[in-house]
Amino acid sequence: MPDPRSRNPNNAPGPWYVDTTCVACDTCTDISPEIFGRDDARRAFVREQRPAEAELFLFALESCPVEAVGDNGD
Repeated sequence: MPDPRSRNPNNAPGPWYVDTTCVACDTCTDISPEIFGRDDARRAFVREQRPAEAELFLFALESCPVEAVGDNGD
């Protein structure tokens, strides 16, 4: 389960995030490179909150093998 207290500091402000348990597997960035980016350690972060692309974000959230992608929104 993703931990909002352990957010990657590069996440864009908003409810979507990737926490520091990311293992740089490329799943989320392959699903949506517009939403997800990589930091210098290759860990993913939410580059841009794109509510119009919520389905892609949810697909990435459900596909993350280590459950590092989270949504603490309503």
